[in-house]
Order: sequence, then C-alpha cells, then structure tokens
Amino acid sequence: MESNFNDIQKIVSHIEANFDREITAHEIESISHYSYRNFQRVFFKIFNETISGFQKRLRLENSYKKLIYTEDRISEIAWQVGYFNIQSFSKAFKKQYSISPAEARKQKQGVFQKFIENNHTDLKLDVKYKDAVPVVCKFIKAKDYNNQEIDELWKEIEPETEIFEAAYGIIRDQPLITSYSHCRYGAAVTSDDGLKGFLKRDIFGGRYVKFTHYGPYADILETYRSFYRYWLSDQQFLLDNSDVIEEYESPEVTHIYFPLYG
Repeated sequence: MESNFNDIQKIVSHIEANFDREITAHEIESISHYSYRNFQRVFFKIFNETISGFQKRLRLENSYKKLIYTEDRISEIAWQVGYFNIQSFSKAFKKQYSISPAEARKQKQGVFQKFIENNHTDLKLDVKYKDAVPVVCKFIKAKDYNNQEIDELWKEIEPETEIFEAAYGIIRDQPLITSYSHCRYGAAVTSDDGLKGFLKRDIFGGRYVKFTHYGPYADILETYRSFYRYWLSDQQFLLDNSDVIEEYESPEVTHIYFPLYG
C-alpha cells in the first residue's frame, strides 16, 4: 500500500460514515485487504493520529457542531455521536475543548465572533430541496481550507482541455472547530470516466439553505462571514452537521449550500 491520502479514501470514508460506533479490525482488513496493523501504520503516517484518535475527534467535532447548530438535548447529542452516557461524553468534550458541552452551547456566539466581525455584505438566502447527485470525488487535507492546495487539486482534476458538466466542493469540516491541519476538502465532478483515485458517492439529497458568492473564489470567506453573521443574528432555521457543498457555476459565481436540520 502506498502511503498517500488518496489510496485510503475508501477506508477513511467508511470510518467517517461510522464514527459513532466501534469499527473492528476485521472490517478494516476486509475493506483494505491489508492487515490491521499495517493499515494503522499507514493511517498514522498520513493523518498523524491513530484510527481510534481519528474516530474520537470526529465524534467530538460533530457533537460541537450539533451543540451550536441544533436545539437537541445534550444527552441526545451524546447518544447520536456514540457516547452511551452523558458523563463520559461531558468528560471527553471538556478534555478536548476545555469547556463543558453546556458552556459550548451558551458561548456559540464566541465561536464565530472573530470570524464574522467587520463584515457587512448583504446576502439573499433561499431554502430549497436538492435531489441527490451522483459524483466522483477526491479528498485532500487542505490546511484551514487554503486556496493554494484547493487550486492545485482542481488543476489535477480538471485540466484546461476537459470541462465537466458540473463541479462541486465538499467542505467536510468546520474550520472554527476542527484543527486547521485536519480540515478536509473534496473536489467532486459529474463524470462516468472512472477517474483514477476517485470515489463514487452521492451528494445533496435533502433541504439546504442556499446563498451565492459573486467574485473570485479567493474572496469567498467574506461571503461565509456574511452568512454566519445573518444566522447568528436572526436564526430562522437550524443547521445540520453534515457536509457543506459549494457548486461552481463559473469562476465568478459559487453557490453555497448549508444542510438544514431535520
């Protein structure tokens, strides 16, 4: 097995989809066709964390998003992310973030405050249902979602001689919660060509709040700031902790879809 991120996307996707339960060594070996010990070694080399550490981080990061995005009871959130009692969940959460789950919920304004300050762009928001779209996708670790690494990925995927019918960005992590070094970005296209190193999956399939960024992608953070400013000041809807999808209509127009809760 070559020690690069693309080779183990399938196994990582399985872990991500099942982060809320214990994944056995037999499962890993069945999917990867390598010994669990060898896979652990490769995984640690790429992610700089163990498989169990990765799972624990996903549980806590998803719980944090649920705390600030939804109104679910803390005990329900603990169960949803794989903790069987609120005491063990609260202990793990406080160890990770130095505050309790209840404090995190009360202080959610503070999570976004530095990010959203000094921005006054107006946004038009639409709530709509999006049918599932089959795509092939490739994920990278894009530290703090920096544009350079994302641009390099798209140059690899979509050379000037080939334009796909539709292209999307999958924002897997919330960079205000996830450590910048662990943020993951997925480039997705509608294609039947079986691109090397790509995974088949569906995106969308639910209700989303949609807003649009006009201008170069390098300035997209300003539009995200405007969205969070609006959401925090006038919460007419609850957000979900699943992927945010960017739909690239043109180099100057990016539609952004935040999943809605429930």
